[in-house]
Amino acid sequence: MTVAVASEPIPRPGGPLGGLRLCVAEVRAYPGRVTGVAVACALTAAGMGACLVLFAAVSGPSYPEGSAAAAAAADAQSLLGLLLTLLLMSAVLVTGSTVALWTNQRLGQFAVLRALGVTAGRLRALVVADVALVALAPAAVAAVAGTVPAAGFGRRVLIERELFPAAVELPSTGQTGAIAAGACLGTCAVAVLAALASVLAAGRVQPIDLLKEESLALAPPRRNAGRLVAGVAMALLLCGPLVVLMAATDMPPVFQGAMVMGLAMSVIPTLAVLAPWFVPLLTGPCCVLLRLLDRRAGRIAAAGLRAAPARTAAIAVPVLLAVGTVVCLLGSGATMGAAVHRQTGQALRADAVVTAEPGSRLPARPAGLPGGTAVAPIATEVTAPSGFYDDQPRPTQAWGVDGAALRSVLDLGEQQGGLTELVPGTFAAGSTQAASHHWKLGQSVGLRLADGQETQLRLVAVYQRDLAFPSFVLPADLALAHTPAPYADRVLLRGDPNTWELRPGQRLAARADYLAHLRPRSVQDDMASRLIVSVVGGYALLAVANTCAIAQRDRRSQRAHLRALGLGRGQLLRCVVYEVLASALVGAVLAVVTAGICLVPLARAVGQGPLPALDVPWTVGVLTGVLVATVVPAALAARPLRGIRRQFATGSS
Repeated sequence: MTVAVASEPIPRPGGPLGGLRLCVAEVRAYPGRVTGVAVACALTAAGMGACLVLFAAVSGPSYPEGSAAAAAAADAQSLLGLLLTLLLMSAVLVTGSTVALWTNQRLGQFAVLRALGVTAGRLRALVVADVALVALAPAAVAAVAGTVPAAGFGRRVLIERELFPAAVELPSTGQTGAIAAGACLGTCAVAVLAALASVLAAGRVQPIDLLKEESLALAPPRRNAGRLVAGVAMALLLCGPLVVLMAATDMPPVFQGAMVMGLAMSVIPTLAVLAPWFVPLLTGPCCVLLRLLDRRAGRIAAAGLRAAPARTAAIAVPVLLAVGTVVCLLGSGATMGAAVHRQTGQALRADAVVTAEPGSRLPARPAGLPGGTAVAPIATEVTAPSGFYDDQPRPTQAWGVDGAALRSVLDLGEQQGGLTELVPGTFAAGSTQAASHHWKLGQSVGLRLADGQETQLRLVAVYQRDLAFPSFVLPADLALAHTPAPYADRVLLRGDPNTWELRPGQRLAARADYLAHLRPRSVQDDMASRLIVSVVGGYALLAVANTCAIAQRDRRSQRAHLRALGLGRGQLLRCVVYEVLASALVGAVLAVVTAGICLVPLARAVGQGPLPALDVPWTVGVLTGVLVATVVPAALAARPLRGIRRQFATGSS
């Protein structure tokens, strides 16, 4: 007689509570897998909240037209908008890469859930809920606790650099709270959007995947034709035209400097898309170096590099982004600054220079220097006609001065004509303006002066040192007559500077002192560049650290095999360190290639030769950050090594 026994149904992880329990269990079991997402979301929420609070504060009041407060407010809005964009882009980078690794490591779990009857749609919803839950908690804490302190700190820094109106206060508590809540929800939305690729990948898991190996997370990348076509198209359509414009055309150095960052932001994504083809080419030399460095551990690390090019690419691409951004962006500023400094040193004949303290201006007609010469160029503006490189020209800095007197204190490097011929009805122009507009000596040109009046002036001189000095030189009387509230840009002294009557608001520096403390870059440009580097580099290093840590957690069985075969703890640790450092080296080499493509044409254009200048402190700093972000997380994730033989024997992970 057969007795029917009622079997209990297999429980399915359905409903919101089931998904929440799975997420909590995953976080408790593998906290390292979600640490990168949590940190990225916390930083993004606090940064977004602070930027929005400062933007709301500076956008509220009305400022007098043309006032210093209006200019500072405009600079602050531009800077905050740039920083907000970078925060969102970097958050997408870190969250997308981290969630992709996290999801791939859970493919076995998803296959079990599919075998238990969970649908593909339910799996996708589960991943979306996991990402939202992991992002929500740190974003909420950071938005509540970090928005106001970060906004206050940012306000103080911007005020110190005259980029924020000092009289503007932060918004009310209610408005700040609403902005913090919006930043929190916005960060969660960004995290979910960045994880869409992983959401779709989770829905493609089938129960048959239980029979596959667990090393799916870092399988060799698919070198498909679509990816190759996309990468080649980016190289030809984005990078190629910019390289040709910078290297083959007579583009003004200022425009080339502005194009460097655009070229870098085109080359870096192109190399990232083509990474499956570039990485194996660079992996070979790295493997040779590892074998020469350490015959035993180096050979094992080299084998790991060859076997998993996707892991190498996952580490190399963020390193490329961090190092390439620092070298290209700050290197372009350093190259331009070095060229300006060189031209200033070559041109300056004065024994001393008088400049104005911040917030002060020199009189347009200062007193003379007893027993010497004092030349005070009047600061004015000139708008040139539209040309090939600039169809909507903006006002350009110019000087109004007596040409013969200027030659006695400054050598502008006259190529054609001479400044001694500067008389009423004439002007002198730098070689950049003359070449871009194809002006000839003696040609009559229509220029718009500082007060908006247009006039016809005859070109009598072309000089080459216009990178360090204004693009136009006008007769002094013309500049005085058409410049509202004229003032002297600086006073150049030839003679004994001790006889100069120094007044309040003025700063006197001897020639050597002036050159030693010369800062060619403006405060706004310098701070914007460093903000970009800090945000992009910081997020990229976070992605590197997270990738190195997560990748090591998939290799416990491999380390157990090596330990069982007799490899010592130190040797095993060296294998891990060698491999991640070699992967980072691949990214650094790609960054050097990017820097060469971007900076060498610029260095040639500004007369620095083939080798550009670099911002050494920041470059060394980001390389040190790469070293720490690769070695420390990988070494910590590869430990503990105690009891690894038991793990090998039992098969437990």
